Amino acid sequence: MGIDQECQMEVKKLLAFLFLFSCFTLAIAIDSKASFFNWGACLRWRITGICRIVCTGGSCHVWVTVNHWRPDEVSETVNIPGDSIWGESFPGIMASLFDAVGGSLPSQAVTGLSGSGGGGVRTATGPIMNEKFYESHVFGVPWETMVLDQPFLARWGCEGGGAGPFYVSEPDPFWHNDFRDPGSAAQSSMIGLWGPLYPRQGRAFHGSDVVASALLSYRAMDLSAGVDGKEIQLGYPTETGCMTPGADPRVWDHNRGKPGTGGKYLWAYWTPVTCCIQLN
Repeated sequence: MGIDQECQMEVKKLLAFLFLFSCFTLAIAIDSKASFFNWGACLRWRITGICRIVCTGGSCHVWVTVNHWRPDEVSETVNIPGDSIWGESFPGIMASLFDAVGGSLPSQAVTGLSGSGGGGVRTATGPIMNEKFYESHVFGVPWETMVLDQPFLARWGCEGGGAGPFYVSEPDPFWHNDFRDPGSAAQSSMIGLWGPLYPRQGRAFHGSDVVASALLSYRAMDLSAGVDGKEIQLGYPTETGCMTPGADPRVWDHNRGKPGTGGKYLWAYWTPVTCCIQLN
C-alpha cells in the first residue's frame, strides 16, 4: 500500500473517530461547577467540519472547526452603590473597579449619590409607578475563570474572554439623570418587551425587578462592551437559559422579579465564536 493510500486510510479513520466523538460529546450533559454560567443550555458546542489536514511520514493530523458560545462578559445591577455580586465572588475586584475609574471604594462620586430605592439620584420627583433605579457594573470574564468553571474548554474551547471592569455606573453622572442621548427617541429603541434603550441611564419602569435589571444591564453593556450578536442569561440569584435580549418575560421571568430581590442580579452575555482545534 502506497503512502497516499495510507494517508487516505488514516484520514478515513480520523473522520470516523470525529463523527463518534462529536456524537458522544453532544450527548454529555455539560454542567457548571460554579454559580453563574448555564453551560448546559448556552455553550452549544459543535464540530462543523475539517479546517486543516497535514500528512507527513505516513501519518496525518486533522484540525476541526469548532463552534460554540462563550460568556465573555457579565453585567450586574445592584441596589446599593459599591455593592457587587461578581466582586463578592472574586475578592478585591471592586477595589480594582473603582481604581480604574479614578477613585477608591467608596469614591467621592459614590458617596455623593443619593436617592431612595436605588443607587443614585433621580431627576423625577415623587413616587412613580413601577420605577426602578439600579447601579450597574460590567466585567470581562477571564478565560482562566471559564476553564476553571468548565474544564472541557481547556481542550475543546475557543480561547477568549477578557479581564477587568468595562463600566461602573456610580461615578457616571449621566447614569443618574436623563441628559445622555439627547434627541434619541425612546419608543424607537425598544429592547423587545423590556423597555427602551434610550436614554441609557439607571432608571427603568417595569413591574418586575428582574426585567428592569435586564434592561439596565443591557444599557450598561451597550455603553461599554457592546451587545451586537450576543445572547443574555440570568446567572444570579437563579439561572435561566440563554435568550435574545428583549425576550418575552412570560417565557422566563416566572416570578424571579418578585418584590424583595432588591435589584441585585447578574447577567452573563454570551458571544458566538469559531476556531480551528487540532483533533489528533
